Amino acid sequence: MKEKYLLNPVTMLSLIGIMLLAGSGVAYGQSAEGKMDFYRWTAPSIENQLTEDKTQVPEGKGAVFVPAMSKGADEPQVLVLADKEKVATGHPGKRIIVDPGRYTLAIGSGSVEQMVNISVEIAAGKTEIIPVSWGGLKIEVVDENNIPHRGTYEIICSESREVLGIGYGADTLQGEPLSTWLLAPGLYRIVRSGETYRARHDFATVYVRENGLAHFKLVTDPDTGDFRGGGIVAPEEMGIVQKGKDRSHWTKRMTLGLAASMNNTSKVVGVANQESYEGTGFFDTYVTYDNGPHFGSGILEIEEGFLSLDPDDGQRLPTQVTQDRLRTDVIYIHFLNEHIGPYVRGGLTTNIFTAETLNTDEKTKKVTYNRLDGSSNVVTVPTNDDYRTADGFGSLRFREGVGANVRLLRNRYGVLNWRAGFGFRQNRYNDVFVEDDDVADDPATDEIEIGLREVDDYNQEGIETVLSGNIRLTRYISYIPELEVFWDFDDMGDPAVDWRNTFSLRLTRYVSLDYIIDLIRHPQILDETQTKQSLLLRGSFDIL
Repeated sequence: MKEKYLLNPVTMLSLIGIMLLAGSGVAYGQSAEGKMDFYRWTAPSIENQLTEDKTQVPEGKGAVFVPAMSKGADEPQVLVLADKEKVATGHPGKRIIVDPGRYTLAIGSGSVEQMVNISVEIAAGKTEIIPVSWGGLKIEVVDENNIPHRGTYEIICSESREVLGIGYGADTLQGEPLSTWLLAPGLYRIVRSGETYRARHDFATVYVRENGLAHFKLVTDPDTGDFRGGGIVAPEEMGIVQKGKDRSHWTKRMTLGLAASMNNTSKVVGVANQESYEGTGFFDTYVTYDNGPHFGSGILEIEEGFLSLDPDDGQRLPTQVTQDRLRTDVIYIHFLNEHIGPYVRGGLTTNIFTAETLNTDEKTKKVTYNRLDGSSNVVTVPTNDDYRTADGFGSLRFREGVGANVRLLRNRYGVLNWRAGFGFRQNRYNDVFVEDDDVADDPATDEIEIGLREVDDYNQEGIETVLSGNIRLTRYISYIPELEVFWDFDDMGDPAVDWRNTFSLRLTRYVSLDYIIDLIRHPQILDETQTKQSLLLRGSFDIL
């Protein structure tokens, strides 16, 4: 007999996470004047940055200090040049030690030629503070439900029409930081990765102000990369902001979406006479806590959709569930420093309503349900009737993990984040059936015979790892990897792999080439490795 699913600590953790997300309330702070400054820094004041920096200046040496607008580790490295040769590097918000003398500082994103160049004289025993003559830009990529993801984009200077580089969003709910672009003041165009300056869709513009940090929210489709919208927002509207004078360590976002439609067609040439009713809805909320070394986040997503058809020349069809998903995830990371910290996480994905399949064939179906205990039963399903394949909350998929979160690379050549540790999976099924290949249709009968087999519970324990980043191979070539691997201890030689690779080549100012290859290996579902490839050439030219 199949075991009944009982509540365990993992279930309780997920339920507590749902209740906390649904019930917690977080208020945003405002400036002392009661006005919102959309270009304000999220970093402490320059005076506080200098106080917090414990870098010692050796005797006979000097230092240069470039203020940070956000978190210095998330901003591009500062290059210290002497006669065009690099003599030192460092992040904003930290003293950079050099010998006394005259230097050129290259500050900003992109190539050295695209950075802001500042001449500075360094004296022994002194720290030279650089006035901020550049601007900052932080871009959060979200989907239409305001959930952060790793979508890509490119930034182009509107004045010179030069590409500064490819950027990508961060899964801030998993502790990944948002990078900050440092740019010369001016107007910039944000385009879909691979698009050109002449793009007439999938683009947005943003003005970067001197001595200001612009916060830009970019809405894209995670599957296609299509732009849905974008614009400057207040820092509080970003997924995660640094704690300022009047702000809380907590950030909360909550979104509720509803849509309904009714369509009626009668005597329209080429269209069936019928009425249709469709409704969709979603509820998404996430909470983050960011306080020094402590980072935690939780997310709750509910997506539902229904469709009903009533044809004039037949019976009303059963209401169909077109979308049905409930997901919750929680994670906690304790950062030992800016680069590494242990994490613990847990999550649950399930369905809320029963899953049923509509018999759209002109023949009656005989559906055989083969159960795990060896018993079976046959159900006759007329045309335009449903047969059940899963109960409500029938598929409960739990995920937990514990390990280390590491920021491997964070410099002018790119960003690389890595998470690795022990992973655990529990898959619980309640009257869930999938198609049984052992049952074949008999063409000699007037009915269609199909078989369904009951899905059994199973657990997995193994090693999980996630690698994501954006690497600038040259000024014109970028590589964006997204790799997720799970090794089951019972079958270490055949891991589950999801590996998406994007290579972007900027051939000229107006021509680009993108190559994308996805490698998917899920041995419990399919023995073969699934491969998806695409090669996209984009170009635009002025005719007149």
